[in-house]
Amino acid sequence: MTRPLRHALAALLLALLVTPVARAQSPGSWASQLDELTRWVETHRGPAPCTENCFALTRLRITGAIEPGPLRFELEGAVLAAGAVDVPLFGPPDHVRLDDVTQDGAPAAVSFSGNRYFVRTNARRFVIRGSLALLNELALTIPGPVNALDVEVTGARVVEGAHLAGVADVTLHLDRGTPAVAAAGPTVYQRSHAIRVGRELGFTDRLVLQSGTDLGVVRVALRAGQRVLDVTGATGWRVEGAELVLPTAGRSADVTVTGTLAAVGSFEPDPRSEYEWWLLESDAEHRLTVTGDARQIDAAESPIPRTQQGSRLYLVERGHHLAVAVQALHSVDALAAVVHAHRRMTVLTRRGDLVSDDAITYENNGIDYLTLDPQGHPIFLATDGAAERIMHADQGAREVLVSLRNGRHEVRAQTLGHASLGLFGGSIEVPTPTYRLTASRVTADVGFPSFVTPLAVLGGDRPWFAFALDDLLAVLFALGLGALLERENGRRALLGGAIAGAWFVSGALYAAAIIAAGVWVLRGLLFRRGRSLASTVALGALALVVGVVVAGTVGLSRSARGPMHTVEDGRYRQVAVAPRPPSAQPATETCNGIDDNCNGLVESSDQAQTRGGLANARRSDNNALQQVTRGLTNGYWAVTDSAAMVQGVTPVAITLPAYERVISVSRELVTRERPFAPRVYYVTTWTTGLLALAWAAVLLLLARAHRETLARWAAALRERLRVEAPETTTAETTTTGGEP
Repeated sequence: MTRPLRHALAALLLALLVTPVARAQSPGSWASQLDELTRWVETHRGPAPCTENCFALTRLRITGAIEPGPLRFELEGAVLAAGAVDVPLFGPPDHVRLDDVTQDGAPAAVSFSGNRYFVRTNARRFVIRGSLALLNELALTIPGPVNALDVEVTGARVVEGAHLAGVADVTLHLDRGTPAVAAAGPTVYQRSHAIRVGRELGFTDRLVLQSGTDLGVVRVALRAGQRVLDVTGATGWRVEGAELVLPTAGRSADVTVTGTLAAVGSFEPDPRSEYEWWLLESDAEHRLTVTGDARQIDAAESPIPRTQQGSRLYLVERGHHLAVAVQALHSVDALAAVVHAHRRMTVLTRRGDLVSDDAITYENNGIDYLTLDPQGHPIFLATDGAAERIMHADQGAREVLVSLRNGRHEVRAQTLGHASLGLFGGSIEVPTPTYRLTASRVTADVGFPSFVTPLAVLGGDRPWFAFALDDLLAVLFALGLGALLERENGRRALLGGAIAGAWFVSGALYAAAIIAAGVWVLRGLLFRRGRSLASTVALGALALVVGVVVAGTVGLSRSARGPMHTVEDGRYRQVAVAPRPPSAQPATETCNGIDDNCNGLVESSDQAQTRGGLANARRSDNNALQQVTRGLTNGYWAVTDSAAMVQGVTPVAITLPAYERVISVSRELVTRERPFAPRVYYVTTWTTGLLALAWAAVLLLLARAHRETLARWAAALRERLRVEAPETTTAETTTTGGEP
């Protein structure tokens, strides 16, 4: 056909399409003509693609012999929709091989998708033929649906049946053994069981199968109500009623079946087994009771690996049985988290501020948060040295939520509080944080300024008092000396009070008082008439040595008793001494001032700095802290009004203020029901000053009462010195004058 002829036919077709439209509409309306053309195209459009019931398979026939193979198949059917459709054949593609596939005698278009082969065809009626070979196992999946299935195979039988109807998505298993051999089971049938009792009741079965011929399909009875979850060693397994169907290939198989049990009870061996192994295991929350006539064997011989230390293995022979009962045990409450050590360092300033630093070492195994009541205003929080934001559960709540991590960690917190100080003395309850955890040991270290002297600390495992037994002995010794040296009761009390007061003022002064008392006792020997000055000095030196030994022996116990520490103690040196100025060299090692293993700062190369310079640095740091907490005069909550307080940021730690002495008190096993709240009783410098004035008044009264005796003693001493001097001068003159 030439080009002009094709153009003429196209013009004629267009005229035929436009003519009916032109008759119905006005000749000048092109929109009407296009509308008619659209309706005509929709009317003559072809059918939509088929998506359901696109084909019908009437009959599938499989023939041939397993050996040597291959098998032949013939599939009859029809296409119910217009166009080509995919007709499923067999599967799975990795276990089945198709060759020489034809459709109505012509080669067919064969491919696979997912787990099946298919042929694409548009024939109204078709017959598909070809050959198939089974690989790895004697199993064949037929997707269908096909109305009738006939299998005529020699050398094997179909377990599901040779003639089936209404087949859809069915897996056929071919068994090469005879029906009699299949019913009798394999030659060797070894079965082992494991029952594991825990949060759920689980089982594991292991089957070791061997035979002189192909095993084929093995059926295992599920007589204990087992629910099979997984099978390894056999593909295509399924559960039919109370039986587990295991397709196998070859003459041996090792199959492991796992799942759950509804309940335990009495168990007997399979009729095909001479004996069976039973491994029984349970967790700590359950107890197993085993009865029956089975023999217990060493658990190390179990064919199934053990998972618990208390496993028990039993050998159940044919004709015997094993009965198992489970008893659930009731657990008790246990500690999911515990505080191993809690140490709080609290420093009392001159203004009455309480600055506390807590170090909490805990071990957690299941708690997310710890509700910590810091007994004050929290200003710092850190875990393992990393600062954290301070969070509360509710707006305005005092408790702090501390995020607990699994394992062993350390929490550090700083708190600001306030205490009211009495003019002459009183008591202070040291605030200790509370939380819903058991603390193995809580230690409170309280630092006091120089004008506060602690007298007693109560609330710990052992109470502490500033006055101990050696103080009582020293007072009694002083009163005894007064009674020994004086005859009048008034003078005895004055002398005893003077010596006893020296004990509390200074150890050296107490020693001097004892020495003076000794000299007074030996005054008759020291100042006897006719005794030379040399003998008097020798006896005085002997009295001095005896007095020093007695006073030193008594004073040693005074300096080494009680949990009292001063700023010279290296354990607290970092807390008492402020950091070096920026111009100084940094220290080579730092110390937190709370750890028992800390022995103070390691000095840098700038060791020429004097103790006075360090004291100035301490005072400067104390003044800086007082400037930050100046608002505490009207209550320590006023610190939140400071310009340095910003909400929602990660806090920074402050340096503890300076102090002069420390009291340390501890308690074991602290809980919320048994809180640790130590109370300190103290006196101020006003009280100690009044006591010093009273002691000075006693000394003045004692001196006034003995003024005559002291005057005679002084006169006698002057006379002795005048007597000794002339004698010495005369002797020297005589010797000199006798020289030639």
